[in-house]
Amino acid sequence: MRSFRSIVWWVGIVGGIVFTIHASFPNVYSWPMIWPPITGATAFWLATRQPATHRLRTGLAATLAAALIAGVIAFVGISIVVTIALHVMHPTPAQLGVSNGLVTAATLAALASLSGITVLEAILGGVLALPVRYLQTRSARA
Repeated sequence: MRSFRSIVWWVGIVGGIVFTIHASFPNVYSWPMIWPPITGATAFWLATRQPATHRLRTGLAATLAAALIAGVIAFVGISIVVTIALHVMHPTPAQLGVSNGLVTAATLAALASLSGITVLEAILGGVLALPVRYLQTRSARA
């Protein structure tokens, strides 16, 4: 069995990278916001596989930690994508909210809010996995 730390790090890193890659596609029908709830639910599910005391609380802690890691990776990754887009594609300043070729504070605030929404969605995914695991543990005891 993997340790709590390795589950949190691996799920958080993979969830953040997958979200960043999917959010980087300029497709109108792309749904990158599906990955944060999957990240949270996966962290919860993997952290609660073995029977232990306070198993559900441990799963929620894993969800929170993986969500924060995924949010930080999403912020850094999307910021890198925006910076590369500025230097490679040469869009007009109005298209990306920039001034003199630099990313403005408003752009960074928008990216930070997107990362915050990512964290909240990942936590929601873990919370939604909670009743399933709870009912599974209740039926195993009966």
